[in-house]
Order: sequence, then C-alpha cells, then structure tokens
Amino acid sequence: MILCAAFAAGLSAWFFIPVRARSRLNNLSSAETGEQFLGGRFTVPARFTRKWGSQGRKAISEQREETLGAISVLVAELKAGHAPDAALINVGPKVWPFAHRAAIAHGDTIEALALDAEARPELTYLAACWRVGINSGAGLAASISSLYLSMRAQQEIRGHLEAELAGPRATAATLGFLPIVGIGLGYMLGAQPLTWFFSSLLGLGTFIFGGGLTLLGLWWTSRIAHGVEEML
Repeated sequence: MILCAAFAAGLSAWFFIPVRARSRLNNLSSAETGEQFLGGRFTVPARFTRKWGSQGRKAISEQREETLGAISVLVAELKAGHAPDAALINVGPKVWPFAHRAAIAHGDTIEALALDAEARPELTYLAACWRVGINSGAGLAASISSLYLSMRAQQEIRGHLEAELAGPRATAATLGFLPIVGIGLGYMLGAQPLTWFFSSLLGLGTFIFGGGLTLLGLWWTSRIAHGVEEML
C-alpha cells in the first residue's frame, strides 16, 4: 500500500507540478537541452510530458527567460551607443541566429528577426520595434527597453500563475492515481478486483466507465490550466 501510494504521488509530481524557471542565458547546456526538447526530437511519452507535464512548461519558460535575457543585453548595448547591427552581433547568435548572420553580412535584420520570431514568439514584438526604429529613426533603445519591462512583468505574472496552478494540478493527478492504489489494496486484502472487472459485463462496464471518468477529469483539469496560461 505504501509503495503504491508513493509511486502515485511521485508520478503525479513529475508529470503535473510545474517548476518555475530562472534565467538561463549563461547556462548554455540547459538551453540546448530545452531547444532539443522543443524541437520535436522526442518519443511518445516525451510528447505527452511536453504538452501536459511540468517538463514542457519548464522548457518553454526557460526559453522565454533566455529570450528576455538576450533582449536585456541588447538594450544595454544600444544604450551604450552601439549601432543596432553591432548590438545584435555583440549579444550573439543564441537567441536570434538569422538576425545575427544578417547583421554580420549587412543584410536585412528586420526580416531576419521576423524569421527568428517563428521559433521564439516573444521576438515578434522585438521585430516590430526594430522595424519602426530602423525605418523611422525613432529611439530604438527606449522602445525596446519599454518592451523588455512589459515582457518581464508578464513573465513574472505567468510564474505566479503557474505556482497557483500547482496545487490543483497535483490534486487532480493524485486523485487520478487513486484507482491504482485501490486495486492494489484490493489484492492486499485477498480480493481479485481485476479478475472481477474482466470476468463479467458488469465488471468490464464498471472498469471502462470509471477509467473513462478518471481520464476525463485529468484531461479537463489540464485543459482548464492550459487555457488560463494561454490567456497571458
């Protein structure tokens, strides 16, 4: 009984409890792991955890933090008096590889940032600021600085929201594994619950109905949580 409960609790925590990410701009190995995870090179269980589990949320949060860190450095470079292309080059190619190459080749950094935004949606707003600043001559450092402060505030709100959603997620996951614990207890008491489930139509119907409700509850809880997160 104790082993079953511990297994259920541990698995619930691994799948559903989110971990708040910190800035990892300087931690290249962690960033590379996140990019590979988000890039599609994963198995079927990893696909599940990417969409519904804490690992996927952590990788996405780390990517956002990495992007915010790069934008912060870009603002510092611009305020220090560097030209826009030179600032992009100084920050490096980690977050905006296309823009970095375009800046080195004296190409169109505006379109290059738009291409980088396809992999990192947060760069969409940076690309818009870049387009206005380059074409109109407006203060690029000031506009990107305001953008950074806005994105940082949004990221903080998202982190607090994930922390608030951790409790409901963990509760739903733990309750979802309680049927497994119940079956284990049944065997410990000398009963044969699985035999009864699959030996009659009534038992099979009960098993399908109960399992379906459990999965529906887990899916519905995660859907609500993801819906709230996507509003930010």
